[in-house]
Amino acid sequence: MLKLPFDIQLLNGHGETRVFHIREAVPGDIDKVIALQDVIVDALENKDVYATYTDEEALEVLTNNCCFMAEAEGGNVAGYSVLIPNTRTDEENYGHYLEYDSEQLAKTASLDLTMVAPEYRGYGLQRLFTKIRIAYAIEQGATEALASVSPENPYSYRNLEALNMSRHRRMKLYGGKDRFIFRKEL
Repeated sequence: MLKLPFDIQLLNGHGETRVFHIREAVPGDIDKVIALQDVIVDALENKDVYATYTDEEALEVLTNNCCFMAEAEGGNVAGYSVLIPNTRTDEENYGHYLEYDSEQLAKTASLDLTMVAPEYRGYGLQRLFTKIRIAYAIEQGATEALASVSPENPYSYRNLEALNMSRHRRMKLYGGKDRFIFRKEL
């Protein structure tokens, strides 16, 4: 069983190390999540790569899902990630995109989003978050994980492929944004 919180030292491609504190994110982190989202979206050349949350949506996500935060030295937010557990069979479950029946929805976890602050990229946080979310999904009885990624975001889909998730389908989501649906049997 995965125990949070924990500290982990990660190495980037330049041989530099940093220690990150990984913990569950809670509704009280709403301001940190929105600030991180703003930094990330402002830095994007192609804004369609990311589907933003309103404050209300972000609070709903923090309240009703499994959310994770990575903090660096001084408590700086380095990253944030969301797992929509298989216990949620409502419209938030990505299985609805694939027209799953209620039985399959109850076995399907959704790897919703991961955000990593620009100054902390290259340390493997996105891949670490995906491993954590998959571990949580398995503990909750999920037999499948789904994720959506923009075709314009090769870093994210390469990270999913590195963890043996496969491209399952390409479709329009989030108000017409082009996305790959990735799938993994757990």
